[in-house]
Amino acid sequence: MLSLMLACGVGEASADPTQQSGTTAPAGTINAQTSPGVSQPTPELKIGAAEPGIEINDIVVVGARASQQSAIARKRNARTATDSIVADDIGSFPDRNVNEAISRIPGVALSRNGSGEGDSVAVRGNGPDLTRVELDGLGVLGTNVAAGAGAARSADLRELPAELIKSVDVVKGSTADMTEGSLGGTIQIKTRSGLDFKKPYFSVRAGGQRTTLGDRWSPDVNVVATHKFFNDRLGVIGSFNRTEIQLQQHFQENVTGGARGYLRRFDFDNSPEKTFSFNLDTLTADREADTVFGNSAETPRTLLTKAAGATSKAQCLQVFPDLALASSSSNQRTQRIFEQRTCLNQWNDYFPDNFRQLVQTNDEVRTSIDFRTDYQVTDDFIVYAKVNQSSRSGHDRQRAFSSGGVPIAQAAGTFIPTGTYPQQNTINPNAPGGPGAYLLLDPVYGTTPYNISTTSTASNYPLRGDVINVRPGSVEVDALHNVTQLTTTNNRGGVDQIDNNTEVKTRYAQIGGDYVGERLEINAMAGISLADSTREDFRTSRSTFIGDVTASITPSGLWTLELPSDVDLNDPQRYVQLAPATCLATQPAGFPRTAPGCAAVNPVTPAFGVVGDPNRYTVGQLPLTSANTQLTYTPVIGETSEKNARFDVAYRTQDIFPFITRIKTGAQYRDRRIERWGGGGYEVTSARGTFGTAGYVAPVRVPTANVRGQLFACEDTAGSLGTGGRPCVFGFTPSADPTASRSGNEVVTPQQLRDLFAGSVEPATVDFFKGFPGASTGTTRDGLLPQKIFEQLDAYKFMNLDCVKTCTASDGQVYDQPKTDTMEVTKNVYLMADAEQDLPLGLRFTGNAGVRGVFTDVRGTGFLTLRVRTYANPTATTFTDSFFRRNVTFKNRTTDWLPTYNANLWAFNDKLVARTYGGKNVARPSIGTLLPAGECLLDERILQDDSIPNGCSGRIGNPALSPFTSWNYNYSLEWYPNRDTSISFAYFVQDVKIGNPLATNADRQVFAGSDQINPITGQPVGDTVFNIPTYEDGPGYKRKGWEIATRTAFTFLPWLLQYTGADFNISSAKSDTEIGGIRAPLTGDVQLPTNESKYFINASIWYDDSKLNARLAYQRRTTQFVCITPCGGNNIDFNYPGDGYTNVRNPLAGDGYNPGSPSYVDATTYIDAKIAYNVNRNFQVYLEGRNLRKQGVLRLLDASQNFEDGTPKVQRLAYGGIRVLVGGRIQFGN
Repeated sequence: MLSLMLACGVGEASADPTQQSGTTAPAGTINAQTSPGVSQPTPELKIGAAEPGIEINDIVVVGARASQQSAIARKRNARTATDSIVADDIGSFPDRNVNEAISRIPGVALSRNGSGEGDSVAVRGNGPDLTRVELDGLGVLGTNVAAGAGAARSADLRELPAELIKSVDVVKGSTADMTEGSLGGTIQIKTRSGLDFKKPYFSVRAGGQRTTLGDRWSPDVNVVATHKFFNDRLGVIGSFNRTEIQLQQHFQENVTGGARGYLRRFDFDNSPEKTFSFNLDTLTADREADTVFGNSAETPRTLLTKAAGATSKAQCLQVFPDLALASSSSNQRTQRIFEQRTCLNQWNDYFPDNFRQLVQTNDEVRTSIDFRTDYQVTDDFIVYAKVNQSSRSGHDRQRAFSSGGVPIAQAAGTFIPTGTYPQQNTINPNAPGGPGAYLLLDPVYGTTPYNISTTSTASNYPLRGDVINVRPGSVEVDALHNVTQLTTTNNRGGVDQIDNNTEVKTRYAQIGGDYVGERLEINAMAGISLADSTREDFRTSRSTFIGDVTASITPSGLWTLELPSDVDLNDPQRYVQLAPATCLATQPAGFPRTAPGCAAVNPVTPAFGVVGDPNRYTVGQLPLTSANTQLTYTPVIGETSEKNARFDVAYRTQDIFPFITRIKTGAQYRDRRIERWGGGGYEVTSARGTFGTAGYVAPVRVPTANVRGQLFACEDTAGSLGTGGRPCVFGFTPSADPTASRSGNEVVTPQQLRDLFAGSVEPATVDFFKGFPGASTGTTRDGLLPQKIFEQLDAYKFMNLDCVKTCTASDGQVYDQPKTDTMEVTKNVYLMADAEQDLPLGLRFTGNAGVRGVFTDVRGTGFLTLRVRTYANPTATTFTDSFFRRNVTFKNRTTDWLPTYNANLWAFNDKLVARTYGGKNVARPSIGTLLPAGECLLDERILQDDSIPNGCSGRIGNPALSPFTSWNYNYSLEWYPNRDTSISFAYFVQDVKIGNPLATNADRQVFAGSDQINPITGQPVGDTVFNIPTYEDGPGYKRKGWEIATRTAFTFLPWLLQYTGADFNISSAKSDTEIGGIRAPLTGDVQLPTNESKYFINASIWYDDSKLNARLAYQRRTTQFVCITPCGGNNIDFNYPGDGYTNVRNPLAGDGYNPGSPSYVDATTYIDAKIAYNVNRNFQVYLEGRNLRKQGVLRLLDASQNFEDGTPKVQRLAYGGIRVLVGGRIQFGN
């Protein structure tokens, strides 16, 4: 019935776009930020301009219905596939930033953080780093450079309030005159011009916002003013926006960082069947799989083949037998133990590696000032100038609370090795809490490296069995080898607090002119974009003894921890518990850990010192000390800029050529630069000569800007004050290392430490997961404000940005700190033509075709260290290392030609159109894949054997990477039965030829062009070939998808229903990743591309009768694949080489190979609402609510990893509460 009524034109004012000028809503409508009268706009020659043959005048944007008409008309008349939001359409959504407004468009997926705020968008499955965002033609810069190079291309639009926007176009096709840089679509944002207003206009909006997890209201103010001068030829508009935001997120984690998988470290059930078996089909085909391990004849392929073939633990030790002690080195034995552990891991059971509750509070002040002038020189020619400055000042506080609960193996003083080879493990009868507090696991086959030496770190033996702090009989394991409950002993609990202070400033300046004559159109623009960001991390961590903790899985996939009833972790006094020093771990078996006469772990020199070292003290000669409170300060600075200039000329040829209606050509120049400074610190020149002898020259070292230290209390004893004792040394003791001269330890009295803790408490203000269904509740624990502690310590004078870019070295001279730097200079030329032709049967063809040339010069600069290793003679076991550190620059040049075409067939008086689009698109790869970084080794012995390449550590970027390259196609059918309604179906194909860069190894002259001389050969280092870990062009894939969208106003309905309307769109995308896709290590299942969702749904209903305006919006995004765990680097769980796997290690380390699992972000559904009431023409009040459904963000492992009863393996749950906004708006001049 609805479709029939629409087709018949019920409620239709006019279907002819030429009659749209002057459309108004009912009298009395007010929408202060977007509803002023509109006069002749600044001429725009852009992708959203009308198709040839269709004349469209601007709509007077008042009310939800009229703004929807404008968006529909904009979509209809675009030269390529486009969806739009116009003026008040943005204001009518319950969206507080542009990211959230854009996400209502079909094919655009929004990522919301745990607070429910949209922080990035993906267009047709392509993330923010592959989506170009333009603000009035200038590229919007990434403002998260300080957070990491990988975020440098992702535009963050949170600084840009929706009130500034005139229109937003998401262009899913392309034309030759568009700037490249997107794979799925380009986002073009236009702000208002002073010439858009008929009368002087002024509006003020003021409100407040708060979340259900917050503790205060935060103000939000917006001011817009505009006026015309000189007979309405000069238009001036200015706006100011200031928003304070307090967001709070609650997290519960079962794994470290919410990103790792469940560990398979211990075999609790001792089952003869495997927990998993290695899947060799997921081993990479790259040569890394066949690279021989150091200290072994095995390769990853042979290791996994033998391990997968083992049917019992005994067979693991048969195929990987213990090496003979007499004929093996410590490194060889260590490698063999890791190979044994790799095989034995197949019988280990699943258990979380960490339990944490986190509370993250984000206080931000966002300010934006925008000023624009437009001058109409003639009726055909307008010039303009625009400046914008935005800032975001943030103070993020993250409190991570731990309570133990995770088994720890071979804790000091808990075990006794037998002294045999291999060592046999037993429980120490004098272990803290007694032997009944520990469990000995797998004493026959379980193998771990154990160092038996008191003077060396390289005397590893195999140790059979693990002694862990688990109560015997407390462990429960299901049939799928998942631990569901256990009790750990001797736990420590604490709080790790991080304060992040961020400052982000963006500045845009632009000048230009537009000439629109009868035939000739000229557009010229030049502008510059600048973004500066700083980030300072202040961090403290402290802990205290708890005792027994019982961990149990719940049906939600979260774990509960039961602590002793007498433990109050909010009591600051608990964290100042004095204790004597402990004995060395290498004391005779069973020796009490705090015996006064034993040799203590030295507080000054490393534990593995010389036994006769006069600085070695006994436990009885040392004072009592508290547990260390870690102090860290980490600064980062990022700077991004883009210079942009373009010139476009178009000529209308309707009467000259029978088919071609317009020819357009132009050129563009862009210079984009990204710089990032971290903590820095390096050795400028190494020492020369022997210390203490004539001719010795000390090394020159530049200190790092990072500050690291420990704070603890000290109390003297009779022994420490007696003869030969070591009394407390109070105050700040800087590090003896010149590179870390800004770091050191701070020692205070016990009472001073208690006062510091008591005076820096950040009280909990809300129950944990307040209001969230299914999560644990209870008052959150108090936090600690690091800066309040740091401000009272001597080291605070070093906690600033003074040493980040340049710093004074040990020789008193000022040196530049290392930085990463990329520069991309892109030059474009293009030529395109528009076409139109009337056809029989009332049909009409329109379209365009063209080609764009892209010429890019790329330069990447990073900091590389050259380590030169020499030996006294060919058989020497010792060596000497010299270091040379240099900024290394890689360069590359690429050329791409990008053809495009758009063809449209119109029917039924231009109410129905079938569109087709095809074109080539490119986008530059992540900055992090372009930068050189790491250390390269020149080994004298390797240089004597040409068959062994010199190597480098650290992934070294490759500026020669090709851009992401895709051939995109779009086919759509769009029906416009009347001005209020549109129904469209689109099908798209992205045929990606070059995808995400892959990690690989290659032989390269890393230092090519350097004048550094190799001291071993006397030849330039630039001639030396190194085998380096780097990146290469990634494999392609195909992504296919469809979008269905409809929007309408129900003007044909009776009574109040005539003021209602509805919008709905659903998008789906699926990638063909059978070739080159990331596979789950154990199952081999091919994963979707990272962060791609199968479906994204938007729906809303609205009401607008000129007095009352209300909207209810629904948004759903299905599950997204994130990564293969552990999703980053650590020293515990390592993956074997596989395409797209993280934390791959060769040589082996940790527990050997223990493959990860796919990690996903679970599906989310958000409901947002807004209601506004116009008291009169000049005053409006409004109320908004976000995340009314109380949606959390759940990260979990692949379903194949579920517990026996189907309980999911949850990595992290995040929740930000419901967000409420209230306020009012006053306007004059409408």
